[in-house]
Amino acid sequence: MKSIAKMSIATLPAIAVAALCAVSSAPLSAQDAPDYSTAQELGLMEGFPPPPDKQVTKANAMLTGPFNRWSYQNMRMFYPSANVPAADKVVPLSKTIDWNFEKGVEIKEPGTDASKSLADFLKETWADAIVVIRGDQIVYEKFLNGMTSDTPHQMMSATKSFGGLLGLMAVAEGKVSEDELVTQYVPELDVEDGAFAGATFGQVLNMTNSMDFTEVYDDPTSGIRTYGAVLGWTEKVDGIDYPARLYDYLATLKVDPEHPHGEIFHYQTPKTDVVNWVTNRANNASFQQALYDGIWSKIGAEGETYVLLDNNATLVAGGGLNATPYNLARFAMMMLNNGKFNGKQVVPASVVDKIAEGGSIEAFDSGPDSDDFVHKKGEWSYRAQWWVKHTPGMEAFMAIGIHGQWIYIDRAHNVAIVKQSSMPPSKDTYLDGYNLEGFYGIIRYLAGM
Repeated sequence: MKSIAKMSIATLPAIAVAALCAVSSAPLSAQDAPDYSTAQELGLMEGFPPPPDKQVTKANAMLTGPFNRWSYQNMRMFYPSANVPAADKVVPLSKTIDWNFEKGVEIKEPGTDASKSLADFLKETWADAIVVIRGDQIVYEKFLNGMTSDTPHQMMSATKSFGGLLGLMAVAEGKVSEDELVTQYVPELDVEDGAFAGATFGQVLNMTNSMDFTEVYDDPTSGIRTYGAVLGWTEKVDGIDYPARLYDYLATLKVDPEHPHGEIFHYQTPKTDVVNWVTNRANNASFQQALYDGIWSKIGAEGETYVLLDNNATLVAGGGLNATPYNLARFAMMMLNNGKFNGKQVVPASVVDKIAEGGSIEAFDSGPDSDDFVHKKGEWSYRAQWWVKHTPGMEAFMAIGIHGQWIYIDRAHNVAIVKQSSMPPSKDTYLDGYNLEGFYGIIRYLAGM
């Protein structure tokens, strides 16, 4: 049997390597005509039973369009989950709706001089919900594809940013140090040539520890798909010997022999699960408990929030959060206002400042995640599981998840944006650029630029 610990980019099929190295940057209109139909228009999950071609299943719910148009609002129907309780006392959100917003916002289509309307932008990025915050007020909101303000929606890798925030909060409380080795807290990872042996907590937090792992979603033998199979979220491939548990799997991951710890930034999902493992032990509490105690209970969160679990009831910190637009708006408003919400300090301002300052631009540019289209050299870094943009005049930090999940914080312009989507492709350079241009257009309008 093939050992998953030995797999690297060299073992992948040529088509997977091509997918890794060349993500589309062309407008989707120049490719196959995209279908922007809602789940209802597509007839997904309608009928008793639904027709086979309209049936959402565990096999197609996580990563497959157009089935994700329905599944991202119903994830706990397919996967084990755990609740994050609502606050004892709900804090209502304040609104000052700008009724000229939709007419006033102009968005540049990436790579062209064309101007798009906000309505075009939302349709062409398969938006399910958007909430725009200025200061402590919601100034615009839109719910599409059957979404409501209190519908939980899959946040994919935006979950990582919550795990990173909880890790930095534990550091601020003196429970863990970024300079200490991960294995001081998790000795189970002290294995020969292990991806986490010899790495500091700060390096794993910033994804600069060395790891041989591929994040190719459309190849069933890639690292990320093997990870999904271990979780029980995606199908297993014959001939691969899978560990029974997530924690067992993390110990099989090896260093990248081409790079020492700390040299380059390389975005790799299992690193977040190690951040969460360390933070769990530092807090003596689960992710969901720490999220409730440290944030949800203090921002007056309401309604349903949940996190996805693997087949062993282990939380998946790399992409398991499902949250409502309004609870995410409360969270984004708090981060925008230097950790304060409803007059109370929820997250230390120093923690928010650390995230906003970013990580090493040099490490980011030296790794495989910089490009000439979206993550331009010299303009990006990664800090504590947050993407940080250093573009002069448009600095921001953000949580990003595949298929179009965003929490975008621009403190200089006093604007935060929550956007939840069900894009068919998991990763697409053009769509990433389009989403960013959408946020820039919103900020320009609000700032009168």
